Parts: sequence; structure tokens; C-alpha cells
Amino acid sequence: MFGKYKSPLGMITFEVDQDKLIGMTIEDLDVKVSSNAVITNILGELDRYFKHESKQFHIDIKWMRGTPFQQKVWSELLKIPYGETRSYQEIAIASGSPKGVRAVGQACKKNPVGIVVPCHRVIGKDGSMTGYSGKAYIDLKQKLISFEQAY
Repeated sequence: MFGKYKSPLGMITFEVDQDKLIGMTIEDLDVKVSSNAVITNILGELDRYFKHESKQFHIDIKWMRGTPFQQKVWSELLKIPYGETRSYQEIAIASGSPKGVRAVGQACKKNPVGIVVPCHRVIGKDGSMTGYSGKAYIDLKQKLISFEQAY
């Protein structure tokens, strides 16, 4: 099942399976939108986030893809507090792979549940805005960080 939310960043399309969020992207995908309690809850969570009414998501997530390492990285991303950032190196260390900085970057790039799993909060150890689904999306990463830090 799919849902859509019109955010200040563009249309967000998300997918739900067995009452859990399995995918989210800032793209207006051509999908049939469904309606049920879980989708309504996700819409409400996104609305509260973008209205600065909530700093945390309370959405059940189900990893449908990704290696065990990627899933561990995604779980670590959920621990980054709203409005804060961590370096790729810090996430690599927290994930048990101190030399896996590039692997963390790839895991962030493949994050299936952007925004809710906040890969946008991961930056270069020098504070630079690197990555975020590729160089073309760095402006989106900066917008999300600035949005959160303004709250």
C-alpha cells in the first residue's frame, strides 16, 4: 500500500507492508494511494514533523532489503537526535566497523526510509555536506538539517 504527503520539500511517497513503513522517497511516484489507519498515522507524523510539532517519528519500520551491516547503520541513524548531526566516521564506529566509513556512506545512500531514518543528519567529519543519495541531493540534505536546527 502507498501513501503520499505534500511536504515543503516536494511530494513524499511512502510504502507500507504489514502495517509497517518499508519505503519513503521525496518523489511523486505514480502509485495508487491507499487509506487505512497506518497510512493515516504516517501522514499525521509527517505533518507534525513539518509543522515543527514533533521531533520524533513513532512509526514502525520493516527492513525489506539491505545487508545486515546496512540495517545496523540504519538502526544507528535512528539514534541521532533531532537537529544534531554525526559524521560518517562516528556512525561507522557505532556500527562496529571503524574503518567502514565508505560503507556507511553507501548504506546512507541506500536508506529506504529517508527522513524517518535520518541519513540527512550524517555529514563529513569536517562538517561538510557530503553524500545524500548522490551529489545532486546535497541541497535537500542541507534544507533538512537547517529545518531541524531552526526548531
